[in-house]
Amino acid sequence: GIILRKIAYRETSVILDVLTPDFGVITVMAKGIRKAKSKSEGLLEILNEVDLLLYKKPNSDWYLYKSATIINANIFGINFDAQILMQAATEIYRQLIIHSEESIEFYELLNDYFGYIKLVKKNGIAIFWRFLLKIYKIYGISLNLQTCVLCGGNLNEISAYYPHKHGFICQKCFRANFPVIGLANEVTSILAQIYDIGNQLENISISKSAIKQINRIFLLHLSEQF
Repeated sequence: GIILRKIAYRETSVILDVLTPDFGVITVMAKGIRKAKSKSEGLLEILNEVDLLLYKKPNSDWYLYKSATIINANIFGINFDAQILMQAATEIYRQLIIHSEESIEFYELLNDYFGYIKLVKKNGIAIFWRFLLKIYKIYGISLNLQTCVLCGGNLNEISAYYPHKHGFICQKCFRANFPVIGLANEVTSILAQIYDIGNQLENISISKSAIKQINRIFLLHLSEQF
């Protein structure tokens, strides 16, 4: 599993939220691993992918930790920006209800994202946005970047995001009195190439204002669905 969260519990134990490929997110109690002589403490770090040996008491939703083997130490040797973007992904996952039949798809997506983001040297935030689009698709709340939510026409030029309609509108449909978020030209340009953005990372520059606006839209889209 991939460790999404780690919380200290009492003097020597921790509670873990772990994404698994079979059961979605599970809660694991790891007793005594914060003791000075424990061999498990370094294994159970946030973002690590580990092979866990667990047991579960009847009528309990929690699993009890027995041992672990490291598969990928994802946090080791990465830059600060990559670490922040990886932790942002785990926070998104912790907000989702991941059913067992979807868990393998979510697991593989997060694993692939971790592997990719560790190699990115510039504009990693764009890979995070693309990751969010894939989450939305799996979750059944796709954010359509090709079709205007009002007229159904092609979004050759995106004009604004319409929160109540859960999508973007074209210039022809834009009205000043609509409760929409108007988009800067830089933002529309980034969104137009977001699916192929991995090939453009070294050639583009993303301003702080564009990051702020796109983050707002993507997270607003998620919150509007629940």
